[in-house]
Amino acid sequence: MLFMKEIVLVYTKAVRNSNAANVRHSVRFYPVEFDKADITDEILFNKVGLFQSPDGLKEQRNIVKIYGENALFTGKFATNFFGERIFVKRAENGYEILYTDKKARGWIKSKFTLTEGKSGRIVYNDRYGGWDCPVWNYYLITFNFICADKDDFKPKIFFNKNPDFTFTDMKPLRYSGF
Repeated sequence: MLFMKEIVLVYTKAVRNSNAANVRHSVRFYPVEFDKADITDEILFNKVGLFQSPDGLKEQRNIVKIYGENALFTGKFATNFFGERIFVKRAENGYEILYTDKKARGWIKSKFTLTEGKSGRIVYNDRYGGWDCPVWNYYLITFNFICADKDDFKPKIFFNKNPDFTFTDMKPLRYSGF
């Protein structure tokens, strides 16, 4: 079974100072509130949305979903169950985690393969601005992965400071238009 946690932290230029950046980069974990008896398929996906303002961090949404075979990447086309850049493929005795830097338009590359008891993390950033709004929203996105048995699930399953695999794509922020 694969446990996935996506943390999307949104901020504006009002909090682009070093103190706020230290707070942002310290958010790597977030507990998952879920009943173990409700886990019925092979992928538990939890997504939490946070917004950082000068007043601090606020949770905007927290979604838990259970996915099966239909969420796995088959290579024919890129599904976006886990955002536009992360894909999961079944591998021998585990799962292969794939990543693209072009939001489902680029080359999808394997970053690591998780087997039982292994964990991984992908961190990247981006920014968006709407055509009708001159304000840029900046995003720091963290994905945590753990391949484990259903019985190993606990609310703080992702609190691993040193995962077995880490990939950071912290390129300079660029115009990433639609």
